[in-house]
Amino acid sequence: MRSMPSGAPRDGSSPRDRLPCGVPVDDLLAQVTDGKPPQDPAHQRSCAHCRATLAEVRDIWSPVQELAAEHVRAPTGLLDAVMARVRELSRHPWYSLVPGPNGHTRIASRVLEAIARLAAESVPRVGLALGQGHESGADVGVAGTHVVIDIYLSVELGAPIPEIADQVRDRIRRHLWRHAGLVVVEVNVTIVDVEVPRTRSGPDPLPR
Repeated sequence: MRSMPSGAPRDGSSPRDRLPCGVPVDDLLAQVTDGKPPQDPAHQRSCAHCRATLAEVRDIWSPVQELAAEHVRAPTGLLDAVMARVRELSRHPWYSLVPGPNGHTRIASRVLEAIARLAAESVPRVGLALGQGHESGADVGVAGTHVVIDIYLSVELGAPIPEIADQVRDRIRRHLWRHAGLVVVEVNVTIVDVEVPRTRSGPDPLPR
């Protein structure tokens, strides 16, 4: 998991209004509402926190966009409710926030990470790539009901990597929806190692 950068915000904004990666929530809101480009495109492409928050902000802002498309002015109450939800994102940066009729449910990102790891490991011929700069085997970005997973795997030598990656994505999506009720925006699979199968009684893993 990425840690929060040290030091005071350069633009003077409160740390409460920032994601764990240090990016102000207002920057992402401006991308959605005004079509502004990202301040740091390279960071955003690699940051699970930013990508999950963008997806959540788009979902939150969609009622306003729908009214604008119909040339209807959004009522003040709707705008206030939307902005309150956006502000709430930076107050729960390491948790999903699932609203319900009897209260909100918060799920820690480390729980989502564990679900993703177990889902990936349930795919045959797949293992987590621990070490090699990946302490947990996965990076998780979460905002509201949206989650982004970057997972680092090893596969058995001879396994069809594209098919394996698709199976991992599908299984992670299904597990996170089933167990946490979350919308998975992205599952980015990186294969960083191959392993020779422990038993060699079967056919050669690489056909000649």
